[in-house]
Amino acid sequence: MCKIKSGRAISNTEDVRNLITGVILRQEKEYQNSDIVKTVMHYLKGSKVEVDKKTISRMIDDGLEVFSDYGEVRCWNGFYRTVDIDNTKWL
Repeated sequence: MCKIKSGRAISNTEDVRNLITGVILRQEKEYQNSDIVKTVMHYLKGSKVEVDKKTISRMIDDGLEVFSDYGEVRCWNGFYRTVDIDNTKWL
């Protein structure tokens, strides 16, 4: 996984995408898109990159879709869960 930047270190949209990816893959509990938006907005504080919540939400949806296609994330009744090798609760 790439090094995740936050705050002033975020300088472009690719850094924002990496932040979203890092937040999603580090989740240990169930979550919804809005939970990830809140976390990402927190880590964006101090950044010169301006991205609104709607755009971040879309970027999260895109990421969740890709991770779901590859079996890294599972969705159940609108709640997501990041899957790892030892996590078999939702199998």
